Amino acid sequence: MKFLLPILIAASFSFAQWGGGGGGKSLNDYKKMSVSGREIHVYAPSNLAPKSPLLISCHGMNQDPNYQQENTHWEAVADTAGFVVVYPRGGEGMNTWDISGDKDAKWMTEIIAQMVKDYDIDEKRVYLSGFSMGGMFTYNAMSKIADKIAAYAPTSGTNVMGASKAQRPVPIIHPHGTTDDVLPYNNVEGFIKNYRDQFNCPAQAEVQDNYPHQGEKATMYTWGPCDGGVYIKHMKLEGRGHMPSKNEVSDIWNFVKQWSVDGKIGETKPESSSAAPVSSADVAKSSSSGTGVAQGQSSSSRGWGFGGRSSSGTGVGSSGGTQSPWGPIGRSSSSADLVVGSSSSFGGAIAGSSSSGIGGQFAAIAQHKDPSLLLVSVYRSSDNYIVVANAQGKTITVFNSLGHVVSTTRGLETQQKVYTGAKGVYIVKVGSRTFKTAL
Repeated sequence: MKFLLPILIAASFSFAQWGGGGGGKSLNDYKKMSVSGREIHVYAPSNLAPKSPLLISCHGMNQDPNYQQENTHWEAVADTAGFVVVYPRGGEGMNTWDISGDKDAKWMTEIIAQMVKDYDIDEKRVYLSGFSMGGMFTYNAMSKIADKIAAYAPTSGTNVMGASKAQRPVPIIHPHGTTDDVLPYNNVEGFIKNYRDQFNCPAQAEVQDNYPHQGEKATMYTWGPCDGGVYIKHMKLEGRGHMPSKNEVSDIWNFVKQWSVDGKIGETKPESSSAAPVSSADVAKSSSSGTGVAQGQSSSSRGWGFGGRSSSGTGVGSSGGTQSPWGPIGRSSSSADLVVGSSSSFGGAIAGSSSSGIGGQFAAIAQHKDPSLLLVSVYRSSDNYIVVANAQGKTITVFNSLGHVVSTTRGLETQQKVYTGAKGVYIVKVGSRTFKTAL
């Protein structure tokens, strides 16, 4: 931290040269509060609805909430969009932020809890932004409280402590000026690439030249969809120095508001089944050929069918299976899957008997119209990852038990780990084929 102080101290003197406030409300229009003995300033629109979002905006080093507010004016967006704004004050000693540990990250969770209590905010739609050292802290928070923050907007804040390891793929938007003399622009590309690599983003960005922006000429770079369906955006601001600005707060809001901690808001959810849950009585062991066949629920419009495949010939529901609300899900050295059926003719999608007498692989071919999908397998690895095999070129989407997308990627010919997370049941869609598995 010592080598960082002279740079940011010097920078703090140059900030006063820019009067980016432009009128409007002042911090006096905010409510000053104390959370765990530290100061925050809160703005809530007069017509705030229950379960509205929260945005937290962190100032730079040797600055304060007043400076951050008078240059960003988040309340102007909040009045229209309907969300709560918090400007917190940094820690002792030149108002610094903890950019590598978890002290301030833990404090953010206390702020969120207070806002839930006082304003009934939606704790799944909390967004964190910050300028300079506040931006560095924003990046650090990805490794500490990604379960609490839905999307991140660090501004001019590449972390001098290095890129953190995010707890999960998170949406990021990073504005940065090309003439920044404190955190130089030429470091931005390499820094953001750390997160693009972590989230398995596409190598090439979608580039929007002459991006509409209130101030400087802007170029927007967008990578995605990455794992979890997230996107990373970088706004290149021509001629902008090291300074906060109200010019891009609307751009930040229009990006972050799309997300909750469960994924993209309004994302299409997988179809649910109207069939009764399958019990262990419905599970059949496989034959020596290694393909398990289980009777589907053909009486309903959509049925569940189990199929187990292993070198030993043990089908789903054998010993070593994982318990779930749908009964035992078997697991072997190869795979086990639970697949959604699609008609009264075919109870189990991969292997099921029906009133028409057509089952097994013929039913799967009829449903999917893609024989290559028969080779796909999904299972949980010993180190608690969802693994997909033989899905080359297929789109793989993982949904949690609430139906929210938690991972999206492109399939490989070999086995690949596609997701790890909280204990529970997950739906994995590979092309037009749908599996259930559990972690």
